Amino acid sequence: MVLVINALIGTIQEGKAAGSLAALQTMIGHSAPVRRGGAVSVIDTRDIVVGDRVELESGMAVPADIRLSQTTMLRVDQSAFTGESIPVPKDDGATLLERTSPGDRTTMLLAGTMVAEGRGSGIVVATAGDTALGAIDASLRDAKATPPPLVVRLDRLARQISIAAIALIVPFAIVLLMQGRPGDQILLLAVALAVSAIPEGLSIAVTVALAAGTRRMAARNVIVRSLPAVEGLGACTIIASDKTGTLTRNILSAERVLLTDGQDIRRADWPAHANALAAIRYAAALCNEASTGPDGVAVGDTVDVALLGFADGGGIDLQALRAIVRVAALPYEPVRKFATVVVDTPQGRRLFAKGALETIQTMCRPIDAALTTRALAMAEAGYRIIAVAASDGSTAVDATAPGALVLLGWIGLIDPVRTEVPAAIALCAAAGVGVRMVTGDHPATALTIARGLGLAVRKDQVVTGTQMRELAGENLALSRMVLAGRVFARIEPVQKLEIVRILSASGELVAVTGDGVNDAPALQAAHIGVAMGLAGTDVARGAADLVLADDNFASIVAGIEEGRVTYANVRRIVIILLATGMAEIGMFLGAVAFGLPMPLTAVQLLWLNLVTNGAQDVMLGFGRGEGDELSQPPRRPDEPILDRSAIMLMIPPALVMTGFALFLVQALHRDGHPLAEIQNAVLLMTVLFQNVYVLCMRSERRSILREPILSNPWLLLGIAVAITLQLAAMFWPPLGSILGTGPVSGRTLWFCLGATVSTVVVTEATKRAVAGVRREHPVRSSA
Repeated sequence: MVLVINALIGTIQEGKAAGSLAALQTMIGHSAPVRRGGAVSVIDTRDIVVGDRVELESGMAVPADIRLSQTTMLRVDQSAFTGESIPVPKDDGATLLERTSPGDRTTMLLAGTMVAEGRGSGIVVATAGDTALGAIDASLRDAKATPPPLVVRLDRLARQISIAAIALIVPFAIVLLMQGRPGDQILLLAVALAVSAIPEGLSIAVTVALAAGTRRMAARNVIVRSLPAVEGLGACTIIASDKTGTLTRNILSAERVLLTDGQDIRRADWPAHANALAAIRYAAALCNEASTGPDGVAVGDTVDVALLGFADGGGIDLQALRAIVRVAALPYEPVRKFATVVVDTPQGRRLFAKGALETIQTMCRPIDAALTTRALAMAEAGYRIIAVAASDGSTAVDATAPGALVLLGWIGLIDPVRTEVPAAIALCAAAGVGVRMVTGDHPATALTIARGLGLAVRKDQVVTGTQMRELAGENLALSRMVLAGRVFARIEPVQKLEIVRILSASGELVAVTGDGVNDAPALQAAHIGVAMGLAGTDVARGAADLVLADDNFASIVAGIEEGRVTYANVRRIVIILLATGMAEIGMFLGAVAFGLPMPLTAVQLLWLNLVTNGAQDVMLGFGRGEGDELSQPPRRPDEPILDRSAIMLMIPPALVMTGFALFLVQALHRDGHPLAEIQNAVLLMTVLFQNVYVLCMRSERRSILREPILSNPWLLLGIAVAITLQLAAMFWPPLGSILGTGPVSGRTLWFCLGATVSTVVVTEATKRAVAGVRREHPVRSSA
């Protein structure tokens, strides 16, 4: 079974890597305009070489890494690389520090990014594998997928079972040989022990449990691309989450307003300050190029859309404002850093302006320097600050004249936190799962978002890409810094991969989320990669094990819960199969030790393990959990399936089954019953024991008396099928002749029914003992 699962995972991982690489190649487009010898011609991107001059225009995919030589209002969407939702202005004349991160290099364009607006030209400095995109390509090829925890545990379990079976069968056969037993009898007994020791139905039951978990996850917006990953998400101890679109809404939104009278008004308090905000909302709506489509959704520049939403939320009649005559308008340009509009209002002709803080304030009458300091502090906290001003109607409309305008205030824009995410992060903490934010965004912006989420409060909890580069080669110091970090900002793709490796090396089971090209290597290298289904790139989805249908971090928490339910189901299946196998082995060893006839035939053993027991075990995979999965700590990464509590839950019931079976064999043999009748009675007793034990083990912690009878209707169906099949074996001659079964006496039937009650008593007592062990040995938490 483990070999099959490993082969399946290998195939899936190879397919994921190939799919990611193919998607990566599509990002650079097929052709681009290149100037050679003074003439511009459109050529295939594969023919572009270093030194070519590429002409850039809006909507174009950047075909190579380019150093800009000329720009006109050029803005580039770098979200696939950095996670920033706002197109970044580019300037060929900017001066940069030596170690400026790729996302902040305003004089450079990266292959695979998109020109959002404006135009420009530049010289190609890297192509194909030498580009930043090529580095990601190489990382994808080199990244080794970490096997999901369940595969590791099942592999370990398979080795343990194999060693135990060999260690049991070989000495047993030698003893029988020394006793002078016939060779055919020894072979038969060896086969019987092998059949008992190796749970033949495990592979089918585990597959069904994982498939059932897949369906439950899909119902909660988690799409599974790799079957073993169903359980893996529930085993994770740390989630390294992307910021944009996962923790935040991936839209620019006005969240804070600082007015010139000193009022600092957060979004939640806007309704109570509607009058105070009216003037700045009016100006933000008029000096605005965004428009509202037929569906009521605003379209246009992201800043204008955010300001329009701010105005609309205050009850401003946007349709009435559109009817106001616009006498003149000066659109925003990065070089100018402001925009103006002149309109005729009932109060006269007025000018409204918006733009960068320092630019707008030079046009306005002097204000208290303390207010400017507060506005700058907002910018340092990660907000994009838009200053808004207006003429008062008493002066000539000339925006360039110092003091011509009256400053109305500053609007703070930011990509807001998803409303459901703070509660989801709190659930992660309760479940013992730590959350780390990993983003390409600015450190100040990342810290502001982290504070809103409760992930970090201090600047020293933020690790930047620059800090990681400075410690390159100092492995110990780098590991300490990464392990202490809560927020990682301005992180490059190779650094995100390094973060995953360091966390994994420290013993954490890491789940990584991402949507961009920059996330693909880390998604592939993590224990569990989680991509976004709506905003995610094909590259990210191709590298992931799971895909979120709604791009919502809260869905990851739902996936953790379902993953833990799935693992609990698999674990119970293993416990039940091995416990019944131990009981069967005990019957044979006891029979040999006490000189009793063999309790079962090899065919009857196969019937038990594959048919009657198989019908129940498969249905265990449909269990829905105990409801408190998210209040339990995660399993230790090195915890085997058969830990101390599992062994405690197995051995006592197995001993009870063995003891009663041997007593029945001895009693019937003493009374002179034929061997076939003895084996028939033992088979019936074992089937009844199995059914009762399965009912007891629907929960490892709750009493059978407290577990709702319909908690798993499929299991009841499985038990009914198992009993029906056994009755058919007893009363349908064609099947009975194959299995050597038939009806039993009333006395034997009542003994078998009464004996099964002992399973309930012993299992319930064992659960209490296990609860005490768990209290004495709690599991650590990474939260």
